Amino acid sequence: MNAATFTLTPGSPMCTARRPDTAPPATSGGTSWLLPSEPSSVPTARRLALAQLSAWTLHDFADDAELLVSELVTNALRHAGGPIRLTLSLCSVDRAFRCEVADEDPGQPRVRRACGDDEGGRGLHLLDLLSRCWGSTRTAAGKVVWFELHPPAIVLEAALEEGRTTP
Repeated sequence: MNAATFTLTPGSPMCTARRPDTAPPATSGGTSWLLPSEPSSVPTARRLALAQLSAWTLHDFADDAELLVSELVTNALRHAGGPIRLTLSLCSVDRAFRCEVADEDPGQPRVRRACGDDEGGRGLHLLDLLSRCWGSTRTAAGKVVWFELHPPAIVLEAALEEGRTTP
C-alpha cells in the first residue's frame, strides 16, 4: 500500500484552497464540546454538528458537514488517546463555517492511497473533495484538524447577525 505524506510546519495549514500563512481566521459564534475517547462520540459529534448548523440555519451544508465531522472524530479516535474537542464556528473574515477537531496526538494526518477493498484511508480524500479548505495545526497538547465550508454570503451574514450559538 502506497502512502502520500504531507509534512507540515507548526502553524502552517494544509489547504486545498490558498490561504495566507498568517494567524488562524477570526471566528464568531463558536461553540465547543469535549467528547470522550469512545466510539459513541462519533454519532454524538454528528448530532451536535447537525443541531448547530440548524441553529445557524445552514441546512444546505448539513450532509457534507455531518460526513466530514464523522471522519475527523473517527480519525481522532483511531489515532489518538484521550478526549477529543469538537469546535464549530463561523469565520466572518473568510465567510466560512469552520469545524475543528482537537486531539492529544501530535502526529499529523497522512493522506493515503486506499485500494478498492480497504476499509479506511479515504477520510482525508473526502476533506479534499467536500471542503473548500482544510488542514492540521500542531498544538502544545497535540493537534487540531480542521475544515471549512463556504455558504453563500447572505446565509452566513444572517447566521452571524442572529448570533445563535447553542443547539
